[in-house]
Amino acid sequence: MSQPLVSIIIPSYNSKDFLKEAVSSALNQSYKPIEIIVVDDGSTDGTKDLFPEFERCGVLCFCIDNGGASNARNHGLEKANGDYIQFLDADDILLPSKIETQLAFMEAHQADLCYTPWIDFKKVPGDLNQKSFKFKHLNHSTPRTGKELMISYGMDNWYIPTLAWLVRKDMIEKAGYWNPAKCPNDDGEYFSRVLFWSKKVVCVNKPLAYYRLIAGDSLSKLNSEAKIEASYKSFKQIEALLRTCNDERLLSYPKRLNYMQYKLTKKTYPVLSKRAAHNFDRIQAPSFLSKKVYYWRFINLFGLYNGTKLYKLLQPLWGLVKRQQTSKLTDNKDYV
Repeated sequence: MSQPLVSIIIPSYNSKDFLKEAVSSALNQSYKPIEIIVVDDGSTDGTKDLFPEFERCGVLCFCIDNGGASNARNHGLEKANGDYIQFLDADDILLPSKIETQLAFMEAHQADLCYTPWIDFKKVPGDLNQKSFKFKHLNHSTPRTGKELMISYGMDNWYIPTLAWLVRKDMIEKAGYWNPAKCPNDDGEYFSRVLFWSKKVVCVNKPLAYYRLIAGDSLSKLNSEAKIEASYKSFKQIEALLRTCNDERLLSYPKRLNYMQYKLTKKTYPVLSKRAAHNFDRIQAPSFLSKKVYYWRFINLFGLYNGTKLYKLLQPLWGLVKRQQTSKLTDNKDYV
């Protein structure tokens, strides 16, 4: 019986400085057979000059007009023949055992999806001063449904980036193509559809991928009205999908997304931040913020926007009250 084929799809836009390292990490996978598909999304930095070298190593290389990373991933999916799909951004890196370890685990558990912890880094993956272990201390040993994982996103305040996943091709087919609109939350919206259809999701609980942190502008940064608007629309799409399940716990995920947009934009784009806060209030669902008992009470009474302002205004007063209470307890102990 032949081994399943894994397709690694790498979209690239003006990432010539990083692309060779990403492709090398794909070529160095211990698992075989794999096919590597690089899609140059209309780069202007000479990315395609690397293609002859890649092609000599068996990499499939394509050039398309600039349309965004999601559009490039869709082009890669059209060319892919794999039974499993690994998405890899051009500035990220896979450890050599990632595909082999995840695929074996998926087949052993008959899983639809598998994720792994990842490590953030800035320059050199092996530099301990440049990387940080990024994973929540949750129970990842128990398989979950995709919907259960999205509830965890909302209630435990975390997420899984694109490179951490290995996906069975039939889950990709059910989810459909990536939304080609340029959006900082393109992966969140897409994988909400993948998770929606996934009945069993498992985790290999050791870091097998490196996620590069890049200074300056990037699609992921909410530094323009267009990016904020695109993200906001993606939150509404996720919400609409999850409302079809009639389970309010699922809505904790888009509720969290609106909170994060409110928090990240309140200084630079206060009007749009206030809109995100109102959308947070509108979604009647539990939230990870309920663990902050007093803050949560203010939010429920006054809404996220006004409740946060009032809560912060009164915090110094609470600190004074607590210090006075502590002082009284100390005095009473001394008296006794």
